[in-house]
Amino acid sequence: MTDFAFAPFAQEPSSPRAPPTRFRPAAPDQPETWPSLYDVFLGETSRNPLVGWPRETFDVLNRKTRILHLTYHGISDPEGIKRVFLDNAANYPKPGLVRKMVAPALGDGLFSAEGELWRDQRRLMAPAFTPAALAGFNPTFMSVARRTADRWAMGSVERVDIAAEATRTTFEIIDEALFSGEAGLDFRDTAPHLEALIAAAGEYRLGVLFGMPWLDQSAVQRRGARGRKALLGQLADFIAKRQAAPAPSEDFMTRLLDAFAERYEPRVAAKLALDNAATFFVAGHETTANGLAWAIYLLSRDPQAQDWAREESQAALDAGGSPAEILARLPYLRMVWDETLRLYPPVPRMDRQALEDDEICGQPVRKGEMVSVWPWVVHRHRKLWNEPELFNPENFDPEAKAQHHRFQYIPFGAGPRICIGMAFAQAEALLILSHWLARFRFRPVEGHTVMPLAHTTLRPRGGLPMMVERV
Repeated sequence: MTDFAFAPFAQEPSSPRAPPTRFRPAAPDQPETWPSLYDVFLGETSRNPLVGWPRETFDVLNRKTRILHLTYHGISDPEGIKRVFLDNAANYPKPGLVRKMVAPALGDGLFSAEGELWRDQRRLMAPAFTPAALAGFNPTFMSVARRTADRWAMGSVERVDIAAEATRTTFEIIDEALFSGEAGLDFRDTAPHLEALIAAAGEYRLGVLFGMPWLDQSAVQRRGARGRKALLGQLADFIAKRQAAPAPSEDFMTRLLDAFAERYEPRVAAKLALDNAATFFVAGHETTANGLAWAIYLLSRDPQAQDWAREESQAALDAGGSPAEILARLPYLRMVWDETLRLYPPVPRMDRQALEDDEICGQPVRKGEMVSVWPWVVHRHRKLWNEPELFNPENFDPEAKAQHHRFQYIPFGAGPRICIGMAFAQAEALLILSHWLARFRFRPVEGHTVMPLAHTTLRPRGGLPMMVERV
């Protein structure tokens, strides 16, 4: 399920495999200097942290700096990343500051929890993410992908916001796969709440930083609080009904509740189920939706790569068989997807805090100091990648991948806390893309400026309008 080996195309593409002309995808310009504190907390960098990374960041592997009362170690060296996330992972939990930022939205779910609570949850959830369990989701991926494509097919040429369409598609998948469609979550009603919640979680908050929550009363935070209350209230009602049901649907949520019920009393089990339902619902669909949108954007700007991916997808689907067999016939599309997550990693930053003194790549790290790893920087670092700012799926052909350091490509995190839903997301994305590409050609909308925006996740600012044409 997680291993999609590279193999020749099921049929030779009609166009020769000549080297394509590479293009530079949308990204902020790299300034020459670091932003001021004003800009970090109140200016443009506070609204989109990507704009604050100066050119030197992509040339220097490790850097130490101090921001107000906190010392930060910015780590891009793969060996340093390995030290933090694998070799000495126990010394680097998520900072209390980060947990305070996300706790209102995600509570004590798998994303936020630490220590024994995290290990307990990970162990209890593991059976729901085995290859056999994940294979049961594949028909849902395919049916919802077809449903979206059928909606587009109602017109011959249509302009759509591919970011919104991808969000709707993954929303429907999560709702069906996790809740059997029984949570009463209508996309049109729920999407604004999710949008507000994610924006609030990603906003820099001085009140959290200085322990003065009364400072955090921005319009973004107020909208986020309303969205959080609405979404969590609806999920809590659903969980209460599911706990009381004599014969509940045999889905992900029931398996989760059963697992927690074996370990915790009903009230705690319900709370942990709610926190993880929110985690998977918010993070699970949002990150994959963004990846889908970015993949379509990249292919729309590289017609040759889009043609190759389309021909491969058509051949894979025409050959029939199980979803797993279809996935195995998509080696080039997998390369496109991996390159998409290199250029636009789902979560652009990961922070940790040292519990005890340590050393990373020869640099002393003192107890209490922060360690920050930005996949956005690591994946575009000039010491780690050849022409890192260009779109090149060949970065992930078998020969190229064999040269990668394991920790220079970390779109789903790394080490013990690597995303438990990684295989779910990979299969979901490839099956959706194969259905869309087999039936449609995607072209950029002239005059629209594309720009990535980093909040909790990495999304296209202002949506991503695209021309969608039947093939």
